[in-house]
Amino acid sequence: MLKEYLEKTYGYNEPIFINDISLNGINDNALRQSFKRMLKSGDLARFDTGIYYLPKSPRLLKKSYLDPMKVIICKYIKNNAETYGYFSGAAFANQIGLTTQMPAILEIVTSKESTKGRTVTVGPQTVRIKRPLVEITSENAGLLQFLDAVSQAEKLSELSDAETGILLKNFAKKQNYRKELLASVLPAITGNTAKKLIEWGIIYEFAP
Repeated sequence: MLKEYLEKTYGYNEPIFINDISLNGINDNALRQSFKRMLKSGDLARFDTGIYYLPKSPRLLKKSYLDPMKVIICKYIKNNAETYGYFSGAAFANQIGLTTQMPAILEIVTSKESTKGRTVTVGPQTVRIKRPLVEITSENAGLLQFLDAVSQAEKLSELSDAETGILLKNFAKKQNYRKELLASVLPAITGNTAKKLIEWGIIYEFAP
């Protein structure tokens, strides 16, 4: 029964966090014993403490593989139901074209973290995680990520100041951010970020 549930809910080579599983009629101890039996039989594989996956090997590979990025995203950024984090720093700056550099250490802001900042390792990937100033939701995650990019733009951008401002202004225009949403995340906006929103004309791209 458990294997069928995991297949239907997660599929193969997808991260399964044992602490997220709650099944009627199965207590935590029974669940962990079932996981142990599935590990022993090879029906389940362990990625890290509390993180598992149903292995399904491609024909050219002898062993199944769980992409660490899937674990990072599921653990710190989003699942099928909600968004609770976002990539920050150079990774997002690269994504929107401010820099060509890709960081060795990923930066993530996540509501799943309670500290001001700490470094963790997920598989071979080093990740710097920190808590947000405002609770991250599916509605505000994109805007908070953008505001972080504005706050770090001068440090991360390989473009001139004017080119950086234009790029960010155009990005905001395409996203069609609303002033109402901006008002809801005011505690996350620093003085420097507010200054750049005005200086680069980004604030005028927010829809009423």
